[in-house]
Amino acid sequence: MIDCDCVFDRPDLPVLGDDELLEHVERCGTCPKVHAGPGRVLLSRLRDSARNLRRAANRARQVERELTELRVDVDRSEQRIANLERVHKVSTREVLQKNALLAMISSITIAANEAHTETDVYRICMHKVCAASGWSLARLTPAIGGSSRWHVADRLAVEFIGLLVDGEPTALGLDALRHGKPVWAPDLRARLDAPWIERAAALGLRGGAALPVVVGGQVIAVVEFFGTAGEGTATALMLAMATIGAEIGRVLARLRADEAVAHARDAAEGASRAKSAFLASMSHELRTPLNAILGYADLVDEILEEEGADDVRGDIVRIRQAGEHLLGLINNILDLSKVEAGRMPVLNERFDLGALIRDTADLLKPLMDRRNNVACLDLAGDLADVETDPTLVRQILFNLISNASKFTHAGTITIAAARQTDPSGASWLQLSVADTGVGMTEEQCAQLFEPYRQVDPRLARRAGGTGLGLTLCRGLCTLLGGTIAVYSAPGRGSCFTVRLPLR
Repeated sequence: MIDCDCVFDRPDLPVLGDDELLEHVERCGTCPKVHAGPGRVLLSRLRDSARNLRRAANRARQVERELTELRVDVDRSEQRIANLERVHKVSTREVLQKNALLAMISSITIAANEAHTETDVYRICMHKVCAASGWSLARLTPAIGGSSRWHVADRLAVEFIGLLVDGEPTALGLDALRHGKPVWAPDLRARLDAPWIERAAALGLRGGAALPVVVGGQVIAVVEFFGTAGEGTATALMLAMATIGAEIGRVLARLRADEAVAHARDAAEGASRAKSAFLASMSHELRTPLNAILGYADLVDEILEEEGADDVRGDIVRIRQAGEHLLGLINNILDLSKVEAGRMPVLNERFDLGALIRDTADLLKPLMDRRNNVACLDLAGDLADVETDPTLVRQILFNLISNASKFTHAGTITIAAARQTDPSGASWLQLSVADTGVGMTEEQCAQLFEPYRQVDPRLARRAGGTGLGLTLCRGLCTLLGGTIAVYSAPGRGSCFTVRLPLR
């Protein structure tokens, strides 16, 4: 055996690395020391290293498999994320588009409801639809005759106006008129066969839509839109346009109904004014013969009194009473007609209001005595010099006091008057007539000032009258620039309050 620098005799054997040891073993493979003594230690170390390497290799393969599975999971997750992002983008785009369409519908609805004419409604519709959806121009054509109306949103589309026949819808518009539903054509050349199609395409007008306007189930017009809108907007846009068409139809129906109501109201007011003017002009013809009858009744009464024919005088008194009652009714009707016709004069002058109220109460004392009523006056001390129309004030008081007397039995009628000053410094006169009579409900008070309205027909038949007195009072208060109000409760009486401005 050849002597060598045996690795097994080296003192640094324990610290040698595996690679270096393997190199010595390969060189000294026949040396007995490899198989005995320290060699066994080396082999043991090598076996341990081999086992560790196998374990490491197994772990590495396991980790590699796990990494492969993880990569697959990551790829799948990335794919899912990408799909979700695409769905999110599409959903966001659809939501934004729908929100924009809803905003357009809301804007058109609000603006159309504020419009006063059909022309304004059409103009608003065409302008806002073009502004929100990108159409270049719009055209309104009536279903039965009439000229078209245009809205141009793009100056390049001005030339297109001259290509179409005024008052005649395109085939697109005719489809909408025929079926009563919106029509969409993303490519006009594929849908229509007309000489202007190529020129329209050259101007950038490749798409079109038609919106029918339906009122009361009948198509009255069609609005056609032309532009470059994309095909992807078809479904949402058509739904929006259908909603817009229905809303415009409702607005137009309302406008037409309002117009019909206005015409009917004007006709009724004209008839009322004519009636009032007629009655006002007939006041002399109606009052003169009745006054003559009353005058002759007084003359006959005086003659019968001189002759002592008391048994016949009772009939003359009844004629006189009936004539006075009829004259009062005629006066109320004629005065109300004058107020409605604007022919009742207002003559302001200074007078003693307290004296006027006392005179009116004394004049009506026989009526109050017949019903066993007592008058109570509550007058302020500063009423000796007021300025308004004394004739109209007397008429208001007369009607209120007589009305209170008719519906009060064995009660008290309180007549109050006072000056008032509002926060602006203006001077007002407040008159009130309160009674302790039968009273009224809130529903009866609400209809109290309507002409010919009597809240309790049974009581009205006993008390008499035509139901015009309070209506006349309200008209006279309005004529003087004031107001009249009532507070009442069943069984507790009523209180009428009049407020009139003082000059």
